[in-house]
Parts: sequence; C-alpha cells; structure tokens
Amino acid sequence: MEGGGSRRPGAERSAWSVVPPDTGAAPQRQRRQRRLLLLGAASAALAVVLLAVAVIVFTGGDEDVPATHPTTTGVSWVSGANANPPNDLASWEAWIGRATDVAVVFTARTNWQTITQADWPMSDFRPETYPGQLSIAQPLLAKGSSEAACAAGAYDSHWRDFGTTLVRNGRPDAIVRLGWEFNGDWFDPWLPKDTGTWKVCFTRAAAAIRSIAPQVQIEWDMTAHRDTMENGDNVWEAYPGDDVVDIIGIDAYDSSPASLSQKIFNEQCNRASGVCTVAKFAREHGKRLAVPEWGLDRRASAGGGADNPFYIEKMYEFFVANKDILAYEAYYSASPAEEENVASSLHNPATNPNSAKRYLELFGGPKVAATGTGS
Repeated sequence: MEGGGSRRPGAERSAWSVVPPDTGAAPQRQRRQRRLLLLGAASAALAVVLLAVAVIVFTGGDEDVPATHPTTTGVSWVSGANANPPNDLASWEAWIGRATDVAVVFTARTNWQTITQADWPMSDFRPETYPGQLSIAQPLLAKGSSEAACAAGAYDSHWRDFGTTLVRNGRPDAIVRLGWEFNGDWFDPWLPKDTGTWKVCFTRAAAAIRSIAPQVQIEWDMTAHRDTMENGDNVWEAYPGDDVVDIIGIDAYDSSPASLSQKIFNEQCNRASGVCTVAKFAREHGKRLAVPEWGLDRRASAGGGADNPFYIEKMYEFFVANKDILAYEAYYSASPAEEENVASSLHNPATNPNSAKRYLELFGGPKVAATGTGS
C-alpha cells in the first residue's frame, strides 16, 4: 500500500548482504553466485506474476469489470423532468421531441401555510394546463416543528389542508414525496431524530392527506450515497411500512464517487442506498419504483463526475431493466440560477454537452411501445 505500513527491520537488505562479495574469490565462483541470484530473482518474479494471475482468475477481475452499453434507444415508461421555475418544461419538451409524462415540482418551504395551503405550484399544473402526472416534493415538517408533536397528531390538520389543496387544484391523485431525501444532511427540519417517532409522524401525515384525497400516491424517497442517516440508523430503518407507502423512490446523482467505470457504478448501485437495492426492495414488497430526481453532478466537493455520458447510459439501462415496476423517472436539469446545486443542466444551457448528446440519443424522440416499436 502506497504510503502504508512499515517494513520489518532488515527487509531492504541487498542481495549481497548474506554473502558479501569477496574480491579475492575465483571469478568462476562469482559467476556462479550471479547466476544463482539471477535465477532466484527470475523465479520470484514468476511467482509474483502467477499469484497476480490467480488473484484475477479467482476474484473475477474486480478491477476491470467490462462496461456494458445500451443496445436500444427510446423511452417506453413514464418519463419527465423538474418543472419549478425558472425551468421551462415546454422548452425541455421541444428539445427532447415529445411531451413529458410527469412534472416534478417543489412547494415553498417557508411555513405550514406555504407547504400545505398555498395553491402554487400545483395551480400551474392543473390537468387542463398540463395533462401529465404531477410529483410534488413536500417537507414532512415545517421549520420549528417537532417530529414528536407530529407523531402525537399536532399537525394532522395541516395535512388535511394539503389534501384539500390537492383536490382544489385538480390533483387529488398527485404523487407526494413526503419528507424527501430524509437521509441526507441538508433538510434539517425533517431529518429523523428518533427513527421510530419519525415513522409515526410520516404515517400520520400520509393518513391525514388520504382522508381528504384518497387517490393520492405517497412516495417514500431517499437520496443515494447515504446508507446511514444523521442519527446513526440505517436508512431502511425509516421505512414506514407497506400499508403506508405506494411508491418507493430514490434520488440519484453522479457523485460520491462518480460512476466513471462499470465497477464503480455496480458498487454504487448495490449499496444500501443504491438504485439497484431500492429496485430489489420494491419488487420484494410489491411496490412501484421511482427515480424522481437523477442527473449529473459537477460539484468537485461532492466527487461529481461532471459531463459524464457513461452515467446517462447506466441509468438508461437501469430504467430499461426495471420498466415493469417503474412508476416514473425524471431528469433534474438544474439551471445555473441554482448556484449551490448540482449543475446538471443538459439544455438551456447545455452545461454538459457530451451528456446532453447522449441523453437525446437514448431518451429523445417519440415514445416507443414496450416492444420497441413506435407508438
């Protein structure tokens, strides 16, 4: 290991340290010693090579996993993009060459009134204006609120208000990402403090919304790359239960570390907070899967892969493989106005031109049928 452990005393002795050269010895003896040393060195080198070959054979060549690439193009599942201003969904649709199936929006997180009673942003996406599905990222708690009070029912009325807001705006069947990305460290108001209490809070909020809007679809949505929550518990300990959740989601950005090879993508995909693990759990529990936010990440501080078309390919392959349970996926094309965000923009502006080109090749154009023929 480079810069690693110390050597044993004497481990760097020269080949002559056991029998030092004798300048008075016969040349024949010196030549014999040299031949023996050369043979010994060659044997040692061969042993090292054979050992390395054996390691590769028995481990399956973990350091050189062959990369796969999509063998099809086109989208046959529910696909969309983020739609909060200043993002222009119509411009995105013109760019990809088809209408989106789902718009991902975020309520204003100022207080309970903006979270649960305000019509915006739902009012911009009434069915007569936008015929696709609506996915709403919704805080589980407002600033200054308590998960313990929530679990005791103190905020049930707020969530009934939100149910009313959904109905009033023609979206009683909206997808609600309640307390999204709860396992990160950036949304402090609703990060689980006590996991058991947090689950009760989530369950009460979902029930209160359903009491007014029974068609609502409740999504439990984690962020990738965060196996352990801030309180030290595993992310899956926060799952509220099959009777509470309709859709299991994960937000996946190319970071921590970036998927620059098949090996890294596989490792990221199969960790506790990886997209493969979430898909497997959803299948086992008879739930639909969602990836409501995914995209590139240009932040060096987060180990982002920047303009990485390979990540676009890997996610496309993932969606193809799981389209039978995929509720929806949406690329998050972060605008430059979001200065502290992931800088994932593919269009207007094309901050990541190589990835934008690959996205259009794979995801662009008219929807296709599940058989791969145009529809």
